[in-house]
Amino acid sequence: VTEDGTRNSKLIGIVTNRDIDFEKNREITLDKVMTTNLITGKEGITLQDANEIIKKSKIGKLPIVDSQGKLVSLVSRSDLKKNKEFPDASKDERKRLRCGAAVSTLLESRDRVAALYEAGVDVIIIDSAQGNSNYQIEMIQFIKKEFKNLDIVAGNVVTRAQAENLIRAGADGLRIGMGPGSICITQDTMAVGRAQATAIYQTAKHSAKYDVPVIADGGISNIGDIANSLAIGASTCMMGFMFAGTTEAPGEYFYENGIRLKKYRGMASIEAMKAGGDKRYLTKVKK
Repeated sequence: VTEDGTRNSKLIGIVTNRDIDFEKNREITLDKVMTTNLITGKEGITLQDANEIIKKSKIGKLPIVDSQGKLVSLVSRSDLKKNKEFPDASKDERKRLRCGAAVSTLLESRDRVAALYEAGVDVIIIDSAQGNSNYQIEMIQFIKKEFKNLDIVAGNVVTRAQAENLIRAGADGLRIGMGPGSICITQDTMAVGRAQATAIYQTAKHSAKYDVPVIADGGISNIGDIANSLAIGASTCMMGFMFAGTTEAPGEYFYENGIRLKKYRGMASIEAMKAGGDKRYLTKVKK
């Protein structure tokens, strides 16, 4: 809680679940429940030192303030626990989890890229069923010109020539695969595709000359597929089927023969098309 409710004013208190869990009066004002006798850290403190204060003080939150007492940031015990449980999490130089976002090749997506850049996105994934197109090349060139330090994962491609075109345009990584997914119909709808193992091997071998990593996208249905993909050149694997039924997956639950299942759709499905998935396949869409 700050004096004027913004981050740019003096910190005067903190409210956590402990302060309100058993409070029956839901209209009570913050000043009646907040903790004002705060333990804080000074601006410039290292994350290690901040964590030590949390450990020794046995507090859940440690506000970081500047010389004027204004809130700068907040370190929490839950962050400390996550760092311990997931030491290999991908983070930037400011210890924030890295974040990527997908965009289409449509002109309207350029404004989306600009907004994502301002929000702090780390990587842009250009989402297209057939990545070797003038539209994608132009999008890559636009991003590299306007946002030079923003990484781009382009695709999808399956041949050396396709990979070459996107790498020359400025792609920092490639997604490999057209049609190998468990519910993918790209080869049916676009009449393009290739056996996934061959696609990975050929594109990875070529991309390695430029030190550009490739992602095996699709066709991963068991751990053996992961091992095979990495063995023939993929840097990492992108999976949908293996995670689709997990609690964290966003699909809705439904029951079939008394068994609880979760909806799993492809980007070319009618539902996905209505939600914007058509932009992966169509350059111009009539409204």
